[in-house]
Amino acid sequence: MAVLVQLLEGEVLNKFKIGKKGLSIGHSINNDIYLDDPSVSQKHAQIELKQLTDGAYVCFLHDLESTNHTFVNNSEVKTHLLADQDLINIGTKHFKYIDDENEKLAQTKAFKKSWIPGMYYLED
Repeated sequence: MAVLVQLLEGEVLNKFKIGKKGLSIGHSINNDIYLDDPSVSQKHAQIELKQLTDGAYVCFLHDLESTNHTFVNNSEVKTHLLADQDLINIGTKHFKYIDDENEKLAQTKAFKKSWIPGMYYLED
């Protein structure tokens, strides 16, 4: 499952699991992630989890027409399909999106067919 990691000077401050209902982010205490920062709008951004027909999922970050905008990898976004290791800036707060499902896929090794019929081996 994907998580949103709040960073402070490069160190992990908080971790937020992104569940089926997603996450709301803003300056109001009614949000899933409350940011005590006057540069953050009351309802600043939303992370939406969508399940695909093959069972996989994707996360979208939506800026909710905030005053100071939402940034991913230093680019202003309205809606953005999040990718593993994306850096998100909301006001003066910094986050990193981590998709551990992609990490598991990256650890999968490819196999090759051997010259011996019916034999396969893992590629290094």
